[in-house]
Amino acid sequence: MTASSLSQAARAAQTFTLYAAGGRVYASNVRDKLIDLGGLTEAQGRYGYALDGGDQVARDGFPSPEDALADIAGTVTFLYLDGQFTALEDLSDGRSPDLSDVPQIQISLDALGHGEPAIAADI
Repeated sequence: MTASSLSQAARAAQTFTLYAAGGRVYASNVRDKLIDLGGLTEAQGRYGYALDGGDQVARDGFPSPEDALADIAGTVTFLYLDGQFTALEDLSDGRSPDLSDVPQIQISLDALGHGEPAIAADI
């Protein structure tokens, strides 16, 4: 990747934060909109998730909620999250869960990537 294409990707990057709280996976964007992406389950010390949306993504067998979030970060695309933020209601108006001390991961997605996974993740 050349320096100019790298700087173009950096300009196009959109930052999101993923959270695991109360058996759900949430996401927030830079405008502080909070949405519910789907379920997070725990069985016999292993975690799994099922994201809502047209092409439902579900995986399990993770040793921690953080590992499940890291997998989501490597799976979701900008187009998926952008669609979810457009379609789903904002939970940040008082109905949001307490996210102050829950597992979370910040990801940057390439808005020009048309289906590429995260270009950076703060795991």
